[in-house]
Amino acid sequence: MKFIYISIMVCIFIVASGFNAFGEEWTAEQKEVWEAVEGHWESLKKGDVEALMDDYHDKMLDLDGEYPTPFNKSQIESATKYRIGYYVPTYINLKPIAINIVSNVANVFYVYKWESKNKDYSQSGRTMTTMLKENNKWLSIGSLSAFCNQPAPCPYGW
Repeated sequence: MKFIYISIMVCIFIVASGFNAFGEEWTAEQKEVWEAVEGHWESLKKGDVEALMDDYHDKMLDLDGEYPTPFNKSQIESATKYRIGYYVPTYINLKPIAINIVSNVANVFYVYKWESKNKDYSQSGRTMTTMLKENNKWLSIGSLSAFCNQPAPCPYGW
């Protein structure tokens, strides 16, 4: 009987862990931040580079899972234009892990999966994005991503 009780509790824990903060409702501000993240991915899906760049602060730095050092906004734009020339995601799945907001700065942790239209390219990973609320808009100022199937290379021979 004790085994059954423990098994039920473990199952409840596993199911509850899939909910935001164990069933806690997000604040309006957390929802606003998550909508900004989703909107960014929708712009990528549409291949709208201009809208994507509008989501970034001018001092944005992005440490992508493929490169050992961060890209600035200009480099992100060049890389995005290049990538969109070859593949645009048609299937995107995002799952928030946590959103922590302090004043006008948010750290957003989430996992993602996406696949290109002809299914020749797909990717899954995890991201931590730092966002700054400026002029009533959440802008990305920094992010760190890692693929699920391989770690990012470290810079300088580490």
